[in-house]
Amino acid sequence: MIRVCTITLIVSAAMLYGQSTTNQQISGQVQDPTGSVVPNTTVTVVNIEQNLTRSAPTNESGNFVIANLPIGTYNITAEAQGFKKTVLTNVELTVDSKLAINLKLEVGNLIDTVTVQAEAAQVETANGEVGRLISGEQATQIQLNGRNFPQLLALVPGVSTTYSSGFGLFGGYGVTNSSQSANGGRTDTFSWNLDGVDNKDNGGGGNNFVNINPDAIAEFKMLTTNYSAEYGNSSGAVVNLALKSGSKAFHGIAYEYFRNDDIQARAFNALTKPELRYNNFGWNVGGPIFIPKLFNRQREKLFFFAGGDYRRLRQGAVNTWTVPTAAQRTGDFSALGASKYPIDPSTGAPFPGGIIPSSRFSPNSVRLVDNYPLPNFTGSGGNYVFTTVQPLNTLQQIYKGDYNISSRNQL
Repeated sequence: MIRVCTITLIVSAAMLYGQSTTNQQISGQVQDPTGSVVPNTTVTVVNIEQNLTRSAPTNESGNFVIANLPIGTYNITAEAQGFKKTVLTNVELTVDSKLAINLKLEVGNLIDTVTVQAEAAQVETANGEVGRLISGEQATQIQLNGRNFPQLLALVPGVSTTYSSGFGLFGGYGVTNSSQSANGGRTDTFSWNLDGVDNKDNGGGGNNFVNINPDAIAEFKMLTTNYSAEYGNSSGAVVNLALKSGSKAFHGIAYEYFRNDDIQARAFNALTKPELRYNNFGWNVGGPIFIPKLFNRQREKLFFFAGGDYRRLRQGAVNTWTVPTAAQRTGDFSALGASKYPIDPSTGAPFPGGIIPSSRFSPNSVRLVDNYPLPNFTGSGGNYVFTTVQPLNTLQQIYKGDYNISSRNQL
């Protein structure tokens, strides 16, 4: 039996439940040229990116199942006595996929090899799930307002989404002011899974809890109908997301997206353009961990992936205050009307004509009033309009490791 150990370290207050992070499998049947099954065939799958190797024999019916595989590109080899070795190359195993692949062996010697190129797209025939796979390339190349990956769910037939046109800041509860519905069902009833871990915000509206930045996404798949009972914790659709992983070669990127008021249009009813400085920048890198001549010399055992996404927002907000007018600074409040005249504290009656004599002014109050600006606006709700800048900074860090201890054990 293959043993898979998964350790997930989440530095947050989220309520998380452990599940398998490698839910993919490859199964099938091995046959000879006449269509008869070939038992006791050794079927080996090799992950090209990490050289992860798993093997399984076929049973008396010629069937095999290799489960708990991470996503990636695989070569599949079938070896049996009296037959040539058959290799099926470049088989794409995507998130949540369960491929059924039949292998044909040719009579001959094992030293001979028959190599077959896999089809560009493998059709899943092992289940009736209805959904759509969205690649990491789509997540980064399709223009998203705010770079919130759940916006891509609108590409799936039967799914409707609502998102604010905000700046995609990472908060405690995924994307604010957003909702999703599949096949006419209730909103916010999806099951969100991040590398097999429950990522649903069960206490804040049912959205995704950790909103992963698009550059850290390997791919994700949305299942809308006929998915298996393992996803029975929600009545809506299922979103399975896989993070990127390290491989035998080093890969990395750096990026920045920005907005500012110089390229922003003025609102129709605004006097000026409020200040806006929005920067979304980050990096990620992945590869092998090795010590030359000492550890992991072939770069096929231990891998890492790390990334950081920074978002800096300096956004102007329009505010309205009521400040003393030029007449009120001299004590003249007559414009307020008799019902609002200031009260003389010594008599308890309104000041005559609503005018406070200058002899009653407190020197400290005069200094305080002089610090107030003069009115710059006429209208309801206040007489002074000004803009303040609201700073907001967020940071998302991701660290992931994969250790292929042996063909039967993975950490």
